Amino acid sequence: MVSGHSRLKIASGFTLIEMLISLGIFGVITGFVMANFRVGSQGDELRASSLLVAGVIRRAQTAALTGETTRFCRDESGNDGQVCDDDADCAAGTCINDAPRGGYGVHFETTETGKRLMIGFVDTNGNGVYDATERFRSDNVSANIYVSVVALEPVTESSSLDILFVPPRPQVKFNNSTGEPMATITLQHRSTNRTKIVTVNSISGQISAD
Repeated sequence: MVSGHSRLKIASGFTLIEMLISLGIFGVITGFVMANFRVGSQGDELRASSLLVAGVIRRAQTAALTGETTRFCRDESGNDGQVCDDDADCAAGTCINDAPRGGYGVHFETTETGKRLMIGFVDTNGNGVYDATERFRSDNVSANIYVSVVALEPVTESSSLDILFVPPRPQVKFNNSTGEPMATITLQHRSTNRTKIVTVNSISGQISAD
């Protein structure tokens, strides 16, 4: 006859099979948790990138609205040229600190070399689009290498989009045109292929990240 004490010892023990089953269940649960964590983390990266892009566009809008100044060349005839640090950068004229008459803009590309960049520029020559001599800063669309620009609308033949804010209102131009009511920048996380879209409304001036 088995005593109560012996029965308690048997009931409280674990067999090897039970331990293996428990470890297997624990491993499956841990795998699901880690997978969900990675997906959630990648979603956060994409969301943060869309907010960053929207913030950079808003910064250009605010600069045009407030009449922010920057440094660029101006010749004796009053023609404005490239962005400069001092007079040595100007072939003619001087390096002045003034509000650009053409406004502030942001340049985007879907090219392999440009899809992770957004370039802030001042439209010193008044042509409504980005020129290499007008760059005053550049930022990555994401803090990591996994998020990039995959689509732009409206887009030029060179796979780019220039969003320009012209003072004093400021007026919004896309690729030097006021005919488009909306511009979109589509960002994608390459690990999940998920996308986020940043929109700019040329009529209201609203900038939003979905």
